[in-house]
Amino acid sequence: METLSCPRHFLFACLLAGFFTVGTASPQDGVRLQDVLTGMDRAAAEFTSVAADLDYTKVTVIVDDHSTERGTIHFEKSKKELRVMLAFTEPAEKYVLFSDEKISIYRPKIAEIEQFQLGKNQQLLEQFLLLGFGTSGTDLRKFYNVELKGEPELDGKPTVLLTLKPKQGSVVAKLERIELWLSAENYQPLQQIFYEPSKDYLIARYRNMKHNQKIPARSFEFPVRGKVHTVKH
Repeated sequence: METLSCPRHFLFACLLAGFFTVGTASPQDGVRLQDVLTGMDRAAAEFTSVAADLDYTKVTVIVDDHSTERGTIHFEKSKKELRVMLAFTEPAEKYVLFSDEKISIYRPKIAEIEQFQLGKNQQLLEQFLLLGFGTSGTDLRKFYNVELKGEPELDGKPTVLLTLKPKQGSVVAKLERIELWLSAENYQPLQQIFYEPSKDYLIARYRNMKHNQKIPARSFEFPVRGKVHTVKH
């Protein structure tokens, strides 16, 4: 069974998927990067789960194409287990489950489940797709060069905007930088923008977020209908 070879495979290929409204601001004297990272440390220590509506928009710059998927995310993390379900409803029904060190993708329209082993890329999953959810400021600095860009508004809400540049050379070849928009209240992500060297980028936008609440087990189960074919890679 093969393992996924890079974050781009499972992040940009498997999950590509709104538009966002923001205000602009420059860094203010009252906000310091260390304050933000310390706030992330506190939030990470308390983090157990998140449920939210989400939009994934892949922008292909050269042809000015915006491809958007909409749905929900349920994410639960403990010392022993990490489970994530992405349930897309638009433009097509699709479910992506991260559990037991593998990714499973269920497409009801073609009655098929694809499975990929994460292997050593489990850590990459947390660094990229789940960036900021329960991520400590200490860990953020371990993998990225972090810069505070300001306090813009996002959909009328105050945020803290960080720019992250990967330190690992193997990652830099696939990912130029990340913009991480954190809530100014709880230091959890409201938006992530992943920029590729090609200048294409992926926007992950989260709304109606509920933190640290018990998530029903059925939220991490595929709503399988009828006979389904499973393909293992």
